[in-house]
Amino acid sequence: FLPTTVIITAIVGSMIGSAFTTIATVGVALFGVGTAMGFSPAIMAGAILSGAIFGDKSSPLSDSTNLASSVAETDLFAHIKNLMWTTLPALILSIIIFLVIGMTHDGASVANNLKLAKLLDPTWWTVVPLVMLFVMAWLRIPAIPTLLMNIIVSTVAFFFHGNATEFSNVLMNGFKTDSSNVILQSLLNRGGMMAMMGTVIIIMLALALGGLLTEQKILTAVMAPFAKRIKTGSGVITGTVLSGIFANFMIGEQYLATILPGQLWKESFDRVKLDRLALGRSLEDSGTVVNYLIPWGVAGGFAAQTLGVPVIEFAPFVFFALLSPVFSLLSAWTGIGVKRVSD
Repeated sequence: FLPTTVIITAIVGSMIGSAFTTIATVGVALFGVGTAMGFSPAIMAGAILSGAIFGDKSSPLSDSTNLASSVAETDLFAHIKNLMWTTLPALILSIIIFLVIGMTHDGASVANNLKLAKLLDPTWWTVVPLVMLFVMAWLRIPAIPTLLMNIIVSTVAFFFHGNATEFSNVLMNGFKTDSSNVILQSLLNRGGMMAMMGTVIIIMLALALGGLLTEQKILTAVMAPFAKRIKTGSGVITGTVLSGIFANFMIGEQYLATILPGQLWKESFDRVKLDRLALGRSLEDSGTVVNYLIPWGVAGGFAAQTLGVPVIEFAPFVFFALLSPVFSLLSAWTGIGVKRVSD
């Protein structure tokens, strides 16, 4: 069940381009099923986040992926393709680890899940938005038009079964089921814009702090001397990865943890004749994924609030986020998958 959880969230995350949305929808459902089978909440959260982060990192619709590509000034789809050198090994090893954990687990029961399955009645039109996302991403249609089209399709589909009042209520307060089944209520009765306000406030405060650190050039003053002295490709990539991790701990916001190291190390990549694709991948392997392991980070706080598990408990089990920087450093030191600017 654990490796299946990683694969499902990875697929959904890749199709919708958002780890947050994946965690708060299919992730919540898998969390309820997994804990009902007797798995630890921390382990379930780790499996869900591992797949969701991979999906977010590998999708052309992802905000963080588009951001890293923009900061590095590279083609989006070339950036995603280059990510696979470190992203796929981290995912495969994570799946193997969860497979081993699952094989050693005792006491799992599917009785509650079989009862739950009888209450669910999926329809064909629920697949239409996901199919559209996949097709439009395959055709390399930009993220914003793709998302707008799917919002329109999903809204039209909703009005086949509800009215404008119900629609606005779901947007603000989330979906509420009429079922008396306690398990179904815990899985479905959540969401809405109001539920996001705590996370939105953290984002605003993190961006404000990041603005101060950027304007006062505090992080630049700390890291710039190191960036200028490093003269090897492996050293530049290592510095970028460590800077992304450091920025996450300092600011707690993955966007700024991507932007600031990217601006700081961009000239160093040019100086040692490394392709900007290597910069984009280094930013993703540190600035993007590590934020889920920071208790005061926006992504970590959102996951903890959504799944009801403290960051400090699930962080050791988010193997994908832990392994991504490791494989990035291995790639830098061995030269495997590192693109250089041709003479």
